[in-house]
Amino acid sequence: MNTKSRVPALDRCLKILELLQEKHSCSVSAVVENTGLPRSSVYVLVDEMCKLGLIRQNSDGTLQLWMKLVSLGNSACENLDLRDVVGPHLESLMETVDCLAVHYGIMDGEHAYYAIKKVSPRAAMRIMSREGMTVSLVHAGLGKCLLAFQETSLRERIINSLDYTPATETSIKTPDELRQELAKIRLQKWAFDDSEGEAEIRCVAAPVFDKENNLLGAISIVGTLNRFANDKIPAIVEMVKQCSQNITLSLN
Repeated sequence: MNTKSRVPALDRCLKILELLQEKHSCSVSAVVENTGLPRSSVYVLVDEMCKLGLIRQNSDGTLQLWMKLVSLGNSACENLDLRDVVGPHLESLMETVDCLAVHYGIMDGEHAYYAIKKVSPRAAMRIMSREGMTVSLVHAGLGKCLLAFQETSLRERIINSLDYTPATETSIKTPDELRQELAKIRLQKWAFDDSEGEAEIRCVAAPVFDKENNLLGAISIVGTLNRFANDKIPAIVEMVKQCSQNITLSLN
């Protein structure tokens, strides 16, 4: 549950940063419109954040994330123990399956994030995911997998707050559809994204638990529709589930 920040200015800065992460760049007026923050506060915060190197104001007046965040993000990634543990297992999975990329994601509060992304050297196209980016809890196999194993009251609160605007023809379109999908994921212990977030892209995901059966995160493997054809999915599922089990053993 969201709680009121004891440092409102910090909360407002985070809103601006998250908006720029989503939009890539936008004007000050767009920041005001999308965050609902007072215009005067936005101007002050933007000025200070530019001085700190967190964001940059371009010659056309638009704002974008800047180099200080890159430095901080790289340091955070380098110090994640998970990268040392999870990385080799993801690489092994990627070498076994003809895919575009593999991911490790985590749930933090009411949002999911890509913590690790590894791109296959054989990938012929790019996908939109990147480390630190939020994961769709409606359209992404990784996100659905993470959401499925949350505590019931939290899961319901999140389900009721999500945007169900379809991204493709196969996207989940209602809270009830998502509830049914999450129940299926909990039963079978893996999730599937049938081109629900990006056309012609499929994904298989599986949860990663600790020895007490607490959810630590989830892994996913992403491929093109022809490489992840229906007849190939069962074998891919088994390899992803085995990979998640291997990570669990390595973490404990």
